[in-house]
Amino acid sequence: MDWNAITLYLLGLFSLLSLAVTLLTSLVKQVPDLAEAFRAALRSLRDDRDRRAEDDDAEA
Repeated sequence: MDWNAITLYLLGLFSLLSLAVTLLTSLVKQVPDLAEAFRAALRSLRDDRDRRAEDDDAEA
């Protein structure tokens, strides 16, 4: 293996590492927004379930 091949492998490796770090950083920055969206979806489902239970009680 010559120095050109080693250099190309190292460039490729560090490029992939840089891409992975960038993607992980952006994901970590989005975690609070994702958590809030998940909580809002659960809250909506819970409210919908409660409304249906109240409607069932009113009908009975």
